[in-house]
Amino acid sequence: MKRDAVVAIVGDVHGHLQLACCVLARWQQELGVRFEAVLLCGDVGTFTDASQLDSATRAHAKSNPCELEFLHQWSTKPQAPWLDAIFKPEADDGLGLACPLIMVHGNHEGFSHLERLLPGQTPEEPVELTDLPGVDTNGHLRLLPSGCIVSLASGHLVAGIGGIEPGQRRAEYHSMAMIDDLAILNVLERGPVDILVTHQGPSGVQGDKGAPSLQVLLDQGIARVWFHGHSIAVSEPTRAGRAAGTLVVPLGDIAFRAPARTPRAERCEPGDGGWAIAWLREHEIVVDKSPPPFLREFHRRRWTRKDELLIAPSLAPSAWRTATGK
Repeated sequence: MKRDAVVAIVGDVHGHLQLACCVLARWQQELGVRFEAVLLCGDVGTFTDASQLDSATRAHAKSNPCELEFLHQWSTKPQAPWLDAIFKPEADDGLGLACPLIMVHGNHEGFSHLERLLPGQTPEEPVELTDLPGVDTNGHLRLLPSGCIVSLASGHLVAGIGGIEPGQRRAEYHSMAMIDDLAILNVLERGPVDILVTHQGPSGVQGDKGAPSLQVLLDQGIARVWFHGHSIAVSEPTRAGRAAGTLVVPLGDIAFRAPARTPRAERCEPGDGGWAIAWLREHEIVVDKSPPPFLREFHRRRWTRKDELLIAPSLAPSAWRTATGK
């Protein structure tokens, strides 16, 4: 028996984990709900060493240090102290985002780090949240390995497949950055599921920007709702697949960008197309892809800089308390 739940879903993160977490913590308060989980559609930017950086990430990081936030804040030992405040209760001066963060991998990740976290073989049964390996130093972020299915506390099942279609990009990537056919087979054999999270979308919806190898999952109606990031041709949620039984929800990236029509301006506005909330019920799933109404409050110019690290506005009080001991 499944119970009703609410989950948040984020598109390509590109290192902006503070932004994702702080916005969602605020959104919980605005909506008067508690998210059961946060699902990330890949390109989280889970680099733990500079040697893992790909050329695109290096280029973007020159003008946007948040691209390397995981490297400099989440993977350090000890972790940047203000990050724990995201997950503490409001009564303890935290932001109250007490739910797990669950990611699939994209094609811009610290793959030598992630591959060490993979299980020896894909579990035949859905795993519990606590079985997913921690990605950051303090274990706030957990990896859903490709082909695995996790059972949320509400009983809803979430499957994940990371990576992109082989042969679609000229750049050289780690082998883990490519979609694994065995992962697709595992989900087909172990489904159906309530939610499918992938990095790339199916070709039946996204055309040349989609992954032909993922199309079988849509044709078989393996999921009630499918969230993905990466390249997007069709941005609106689309019903597709067997008897139009799957709602495919494309999500853009949330990285800081330049204001529209000002290409040379500083990248300072959070991406507004990478946010969604899903209300999970036993017989229906309702998805809202509207951006958070307060998103402009997280404009980059509102962030604090400490020792060359950017700190989100919501976390500035915690960073100040850490620095002063008050």
